Amino acid sequence: MSPSPKMNGRDLHFVSDQVPLYYQLQTILTEKIQSGNLEVGQQLPTEAELGNQYGVSRITVRQALSKLEADNLIRREAGRGTFVNERRPFTGTLQLEGSLEDLMSIVRMTSVRVLRISQVTASSEEARLLQVPTGASLVRCTRVRSYRNEPFCLVVNDLPQEIGQQLSRSDWKGSVTQVLQEKLHIPLVGARQSIRASLADTEAARLLAVRVGAPLLSVDRIVYTDNGTPVDRVRTHYRSDFSFTVHLRRDHPQASWAFDRRQTEPQRSLTKKRNGTS
Repeated sequence: MSPSPKMNGRDLHFVSDQVPLYYQLQTILTEKIQSGNLEVGQQLPTEAELGNQYGVSRITVRQALSKLEADNLIRREAGRGTFVNERRPFTGTLQLEGSLEDLMSIVRMTSVRVLRISQVTASSEEARLLQVPTGASLVRCTRVRSYRNEPFCLVVNDLPQEIGQQLSRSDWKGSVTQVLQEKLHIPLVGARQSIRASLADTEAARLLAVRVGAPLLSVDRIVYTDNGTPVDRVRTHYRSDFSFTVHLRRDHPQASWAFDRRQTEPQRSLTKKRNGTS
């Protein structure tokens, strides 16, 4: 686990004095496990190492690890250490008929702020998903999408370097799918995505204007070309107080259902914000 930036000895991820430190550490580690940054079977640092890395006491670390163990995210083996448990998510199939063009219509209703574009090395999980060697260079772009001036999702794209380096900063402000097809002439024919509940870590909480640990809906999508090559991994974290109403239609009773783009838009819940949270 790479060192974290610190200020006055404490990890910069801890941004709220009103939320217990053990809970913030639990949230950080939970998200690392659920996102795959901490892989199944990977050994966690010792309590002392975690305390030093995050600038907290061993008691705080022990509380956080106890919560993770109660949630069956980790296991402790006497004499060996603490390891990430195998995840056993619910799996099912949901099929919606519609084109990538239909899905891209949602993008046109929102504004986007590009936070950073960087070059990263692919972890073993990222390499597996994008079918590149472990350690290969990826271009990563982090953005926030807003609807009517309110942030509603945090988006992280990972592209192989040879593709990502061809995108300009302005390209990231629109639909990446459209840029890949129309500017780079890459034929995109499908995508596979997984959906899970997650918790807002401190960065997501700050960018989405929610509290640390707030529930999010996380969507992990892999976009493929016509020869089955993955070219884009998109991780999108949605605020739970926004929802999408999607209208389906079909031209006749025997036809497949399709998205009605004219009636698809995000909606904000009526829950009022209190103390800077939602």
